Amino acid sequence: MTDKLPDYKNIDYRGFAFVIHNVHGMLLLHCTRKPKKGPHYQLPGGHIDNFEFEYAADKCSHSNSPNRLNDVLLEAAKMGTARELFEETGIDVRGQLERLDPAPLYDGGNLKGGPMNMLDRKLYFSLNVTDDDFLRGQEGLTHPNDEHGKHLALKISHEHSGYIFVNDPMQSIEMIVKHSGGTGARALRMSMTRGHGDSNGSGNGSHVPKTKAT
Repeated sequence: MTDKLPDYKNIDYRGFAFVIHNVHGMLLLHCTRKPKKGPHYQLPGGHIDNFEFEYAADKCSHSNSPNRLNDVLLEAAKMGTARELFEETGIDVRGQLERLDPAPLYDGGNLKGGPMNMLDRKLYFSLNVTDDDFLRGQEGLTHPNDEHGKHLALKISHEHSGYIFVNDPMQSIEMIVKHSGGTGARALRMSMTRGHGDSNGSGNGSHVPKTKAT
């Protein structure tokens, strides 16, 4: 990290969301476009763009927080995660970034000094959603690949071939193990054992992934 910004020009920071429907469970995207991995499921999310770091740095420029670099990283990651979620599914929380709750992954602090929701340069957030967050009345909408939440619809990007909801968190872990080098599966397992943390990117414990959002 530099004096003012995370070293985003040399480090590929990414943001991902545990999207949890209040009835149907966790949203997973189906990917069939990576032949080396074969068909597999993914968390919504992806690369945090440069402009998001620059905007976050400007927003946090007057902060007196001793963890300002982490604050910038968290803010940029929220923006990137919300943008990727919108691009991949049509779910739009870009104007409601406070709904992205940093998923606490550690007890006693991140030993590498980063935010409490970061693992291997990837930042994870929980997002509770209801039917109202899904799409209707648009062309090109897609319903889930199975019967869970069949009345719901999303606008899936060309990168994915569909989506499902999974109520069993252990099953979700198994299903995303091929995604992002298995880091998402590790992060989900870690977050399931932590309900709260400190104020440095740990979240308030209300959106920790469970079988169903509460």
